[in-house]
Amino acid sequence: MNIGRSIFGEFERDGRRKAVYLRLQSEAASRPGAALVQTPVGPVWMSPIEAKLYEAMCWEGLDPIPQFCVQGYYVDFAFPDIQMAVEADGAAYHDDHHKQRDRKRDWILRKAGWTVKRFRGTTIHHKAENCAYIVRRDAKARREYLIELARREELRRQARRDAILHPFRWIARLLRRDK
Repeated sequence: MNIGRSIFGEFERDGRRKAVYLRLQSEAASRPGAALVQTPVGPVWMSPIEAKLYEAMCWEGLDPIPQFCVQGYYVDFAFPDIQMAVEADGAAYHDDHHKQRDRKRDWILRKAGWTVKRFRGTTIHHKAENCAYIVRRDAKARREYLIELARREELRRQARRDAILHPFRWIARLLRRDK
């Protein structure tokens, strides 16, 4: 019975996620200056600053996924392999209500292990290349950090395995000496 509920719940969540995505895309398409940008995941409606940042990141050799769902929130651009989100904040998102909502969102994403980079629309408009450079630099640093973390975790696992096997190896050495 629980399996059926979990499958149904997953379908329901997936349906809600699609509905939210379609609403976001509809809102993005209705914005002045919105552009339908071709991406590896298909065409996506973006605001002018999102399109400019996306183009600059592509020129930097990055491959961000636009409108990626993380913890129930859609981030403007995501790098899921390193759990990094990039947000382009337009002028409408600088009031206190939106800042508070963004802080909560960033907190939830950080709790899930994600890093969030935010850029203001004016910065993107004037220096999109610099923003993309910062994203590339931070993505590289995050990759190196995660590789180092994985290496340390593997060393810890190996130390645990060695600690568990040590008495058995000791007994095996004793048995070989007796022969």
